[in-house]
Amino acid sequence: MTDFEVGFPDGQYLAHRVDLSAAIELTDAFHKNLDPQPIIERIADPGIRAAAQRITNNLANHPARGQGNSAECVNWGYVTERVRRYNQQPSDDLLYRIGTHVDALTPEDQDLIQRHQQGYLNPEQRFRVLSWIVRQGFEMEGDIALLIFGREQLTEWWQRSQQAYPDFEFYLAFEADPTDAEPQLCFTMHWLPKPGAPQPCSDCDFPWQPWWDSGDMFWGALTGQCINQFEFNLFCYPNQESFAVPKKFCEEGDRYTTLTQEEADLMSVAAVLGV
Repeated sequence: MTDFEVGFPDGQYLAHRVDLSAAIELTDAFHKNLDPQPIIERIADPGIRAAAQRITNNLANHPARGQGNSAECVNWGYVTERVRRYNQQPSDDLLYRIGTHVDALTPEDQDLIQRHQQGYLNPEQRFRVLSWIVRQGFEMEGDIALLIFGREQLTEWWQRSQQAYPDFEFYLAFEADPTDAEPQLCFTMHWLPKPGAPQPCSDCDFPWQPWWDSGDMFWGALTGQCINQFEFNLFCYPNQESFAVPKKFCEEGDRYTTLTQEEADLMSVAAVLGV
């Protein structure tokens, strides 16, 4: 049995025509040391059921059974090679392979990706896999926000930002926090005032300067139309007049337009997109 097969019991099942739902359930049972027999017995086709039984029997005494994909069970050569390939040419297929190997993608994620997302990961799923990769100390090439959301989504948000806040420069950046023992992906989303922009009111919490938070908070505890922090911000502040001090404007060189070293090192969304 190869390391590839150990890392991907679902791949073995799928290769022998076990349907996706059963393959995911059997893989979950392998990682959680659950009884696979009820799942196998629900397979109608006798030949496929026999293949699923044979694969399950072969995996029964494997030391990775019941361990999840802990660090001891991860095939680091496999992951390293796929991270290398991803840095050369990013693709959701590579993230999917890494994410399923290390349990960054749940069985529910896998079902959504295969059945409802035409094989593509959504931004939150991409974030979770990329976050795992970064926590292991791998270097990611390219802008991480662009990797998570894609050019089409970032372009749409930049255009909406231009309409809502024409005198502010839109920033959305994801970076590894170097102060953390296991560096996690953090994000800042803010709009930097340009000279002449309305002065942000101190009573409002409009983000006009960098504020780093855990990356998963971009989607944290939001419902309805506010499915992420970008939508939430535009919901709270639909235009720049909604957070501005009347008749007060930012001037070049003041505290609103003077960049700190941290701010100067960040790329705006427009710069990332090259627009």
